[in-house]
Amino acid sequence: PFRHLRTTNLTRFSGRFIAESKLLVARLVASELEVESILVDEKFLDEAKTWIPDSANILVISSDAISQLIGFHFHRGYLACGFRPKAEPWQCRELNSDWTGVFLIGVQDPENMGSILRTCEALGIQDILLGPQCVDPFARRVLRVSMGNAFKLHFYQYDQPLETLADFHRDQLRTFAACLSPTSVELNAVHRTGPTLVVLGNEAHGLPQEIIDASSKGVRIDMSLGTDSLNVSVAAGIILHHLSRNIHRTSLEP
Repeated sequence: PFRHLRTTNLTRFSGRFIAESKLLVARLVASELEVESILVDEKFLDEAKTWIPDSANILVISSDAISQLIGFHFHRGYLACGFRPKAEPWQCRELNSDWTGVFLIGVQDPENMGSILRTCEALGIQDILLGPQCVDPFARRVLRVSMGNAFKLHFYQYDQPLETLADFHRDQLRTFAACLSPTSVELNAVHRTGPTLVVLGNEAHGLPQEIIDASSKGVRIDMSLGTDSLNVSVAAGIILHHLSRNIHRTSLEP
């Protein structure tokens, strides 16, 4: 699985993913995910023995051999191949009033995805719904930007976001769509009293209008100095911090 990494894309359909660097490999080993094998630069073998479990399948080769194998110069010392968690459908369950989830639709940039996932983990948000046209959350670049925090999150794939939103509304869950719609509500005016799902869209085009219309409320971040928009990962951090901390108040009427 490590051969020619730049031309061999272990997509979500392959059942595997690659983690690069000691930090990511260590977080993978510490997670509940299954590790297939760990590739270690021979210069780091003594160090590796101090933290990699004896039961792990360790492959040891030279620095030059690693670079030849993967197809580019590599100096981080460690690579690991992990098995992806099985994609599970969302199981309807009773959610605590402080539950916050994220629904991503069309987030395509690996850096944005990785940054959002890192923010979610920092705020204690673990349930991530992935709609159509989202970048793979286990892509190498996404994992690097997320600092391996993706290993701790739960992902659910949905190809029919309108149906998904309708299902959540039937379960009395509020959904807030990040948008610049004229009917949207300024974030500081938004409060929540129960489980909440934040919906975020594509970097260039945002959310489709039908998704905004199907959400409980559109939410915007007021900006100054003529700024017309924020990067989706920045907007995600602001909105999620506000809503994940702002719980025991009177919510807006639908």
